[in-house]
Amino acid sequence: MKKVRLLNFIPLIIAAPPVIIGVIVMYLHNVAVFTVGQNIFCLLIGGLISSFVVSRKEKMKGINTESVTIFVSVILLFLTLINSGMEGVHRWISLGPIKFYVASIVLPIVIIKLWGGLVNGKQRVTIITTIIVSLLLLRQPDASQLTAFIIPMIILIWNNTRNNIIRFSIAGALLIMAVVSWVYLDALPPVSYVEEILSLAANTGIIWFVLGVISLVILPLPFIIFPPKNSKLISRCIGIYFIIILISTQFGNFPIPLMGYGISPIIGYFIAITWLVKDKVKKKNQIK
Repeated sequence: MKKVRLLNFIPLIIAAPPVIIGVIVMYLHNVAVFTVGQNIFCLLIGGLISSFVVSRKEKMKGINTESVTIFVSVILLFLTLINSGMEGVHRWISLGPIKFYVASIVLPIVIIKLWGGLVNGKQRVTIITTIIVSLLLLRQPDASQLTAFIIPMIILIWNNTRNNIIRFSIAGALLIMAVVSWVYLDALPPVSYVEEILSLAANTGIIWFVLGVISLVILPLPFIIFPPKNSKLISRCIGIYFIIILISTQFGNFPIPLMGYGISPIIGYFIAITWLVKDKVKKKNQIK
């Protein structure tokens, strides 16, 4: 029982270091308390919700969460294109003074649900949805999230499809989108406490920079090193998603997740890590 209870708090334990380090760095560089406080508030609420979800029993049967989740996610991504955006970039949905970076919230769970569709034999629907989501990300445009979405989906579709024509056609089409997104990068200037938070950490002191890098490197590791027994492929694909997100920050002005300002990447990460821990807890209970 104690091990299971500890597992309940793994999402919070892993997410906390980069958020806390980022908050300290932002505070030391006179970022507004309201801005800094959003990350801490999201961390605490996300940790509590995650612990509750991990500890609760199985969801009610008869509810097709796979289709509902994907449908809502696609609608939210579409709504970003209606938003006024900034300098031709449409990645956000505004709710009062807070802007939600939609892709960073929904893509981890979309990848997981699309994998579920592939496993359940819904190949055609999964491929069509993958293309639609990719086109929406290309239109935003968002090279970082698009690439991080495309690579795992190519791996998943490739491993769940026997037809080589379909394999190469889908992989080729998706990779072309990724290349186009990087050729035509947006020209949005970076915000120091969002995209350049690591530079601020380095200016604060080498120890803050080193701790920040270590905390970020740890984020994808649970998915790669400790995948659930029957979900190794999808777990590692989610790990690849976060690795690409982190690496892409070095090649464009993209938000550094969890450490930089922004509650959306925190929400997205909690969704993914909660799924991972929930799956492992479920397997432990089945063994017992």
